[in-house]
Amino acid sequence: MIEVEKKVSLRESDLKTIERLGTFLGSRIVTDTYFDTPDFRYTTSDIWLRERECKFELKVGVSRIKGGIDRYEEITNEAKIIKKLGLEKEKDLAKALGKAKIFPYATFQTVRRKYQIEEFTIDLDLAYFDDFIYRIAEVELMVSSESKIQEAENAITGFIQRLGIDYSRPIKAKLIEFLSQKNPTHYQALVASGIV
Repeated sequence: MIEVEKKVSLRESDLKTIERLGTFLGSRIVTDTYFDTPDFRYTTSDIWLRERECKFELKVGVSRIKGGIDRYEEITNEAKIIKKLGLEKEKDLAKALGKAKIFPYATFQTVRRKYQIEEFTIDLDLAYFDDFIYRIAEVELMVSSESKIQEAENAITGFIQRLGIDYSRPIKAKLIEFLSQKNPTHYQALVASGIV
């Protein structure tokens, strides 16, 4: 599956609209740990490996088209993650990471409230970065193939406009904001590679 999502910053009135119109799907606290090589081989190629609740997830950028909507293939099968990372000699992902010098570079917790409005999932996140809190919302659709990405992007944009949410201001993903504050060397590598 391919995740198509738009990150937005919400005003209090936007939060109230989502709470009024949406079906509340639940709230949870998640801890994410992100992995890469010391030379940022994967993230500068738009490949993001994280461990969440003792399970690995890999997000691979589908298209390098510039724009405010993210498109990622999500891989949760460890054998497929091993193959995508080029670590085929190993069967166990956790062991393979250490041998390949792929180490954690960021860990933080997020309080997530999830809503559903029509076919759209909306995640309202508060990320805790030690000394500051970062608030972000993500409007998301899942599609089965690349041929459906453009249709999903148009649907997300139209939905955000109907809710009256201002989406003109660029907003950083949680991890990108974390790196801009906590690891400027990694952040600048992402800027230089065109990922940010």
